Amino acid sequence: MRRVMWVGLGAVAAAFAACGEPGDEELPCGAREIVRDQRSSLCLSAHELAKRATAAIIPTQPEVDAAAAVIRAGFAPLRARLDDVPTAASWHQERGRVTWIIEAPAIAAAWSAGLAPTGDPTVDAVVAAMDVWDFWMGTLAPDAHVATFGSRGAVSADNVAAALAGVPGIEVERFPCEGAGSSSDVIDLGVDATGTRTLEFWIGWGDCLSGCIQSHHWRTTIAPDGTSALIAEWGAPLP
Repeated sequence: MRRVMWVGLGAVAAAFAACGEPGDEELPCGAREIVRDQRSSLCLSAHELAKRATAAIIPTQPEVDAAAAVIRAGFAPLRARLDDVPTAASWHQERGRVTWIIEAPAIAAAWSAGLAPTGDPTVDAVVAAMDVWDFWMGTLAPDAHVATFGSRGAVSADNVAAALAGVPGIEVERFPCEGAGSSSDVIDLGVDATGTRTLEFWIGWGDCLSGCIQSHHWRTTIAPDGTSALIAEWGAPLP
């Protein structure tokens, strides 16, 4: 095995389809080509932004395209100072990877020799939706195991957890804060009553495993007509 539409972003994606970034940033961000897309900070950020808004386990291609268009537009006012879009890395998740804590003996037994059908239709459907290309399982405690799945897509741990909510003996590893422990992020702050979308770009450095000692932030807006503007900037001086 290998690696819903986002409300309000479809129109923005169409409006900014012509906006481009140099080099790799002009390449499409494949919804299920996460390994290839690691070369592009725009694609990493688009996957992350899309998976926060999607109802799917892996964002669809239209959702990823819409997110990439929004990031391009919001990033435009920063191009004079920054060459690359900050790379989102929320929830401490590695790209395309999600971890389950398993206390269900039947599921642990089914996977003792590698990934295989468990007989639980919900579990098997979620695993299929994650588009897994790599899997390993270890022992956490006498009655608990840790199963790690490598996906070809930007798998949403929140959506995996929601899909498995009715299955006893499984907990999905999640982290509560967007950007916590990551060195940079792009956060969608939503659309106001006028149709203007606000994005926050931030870059952190210095012991980021503990939350980053220093960081610098920019807030930009995207108006309904497609124009973008820098409205706020704060934080430590850029290194």
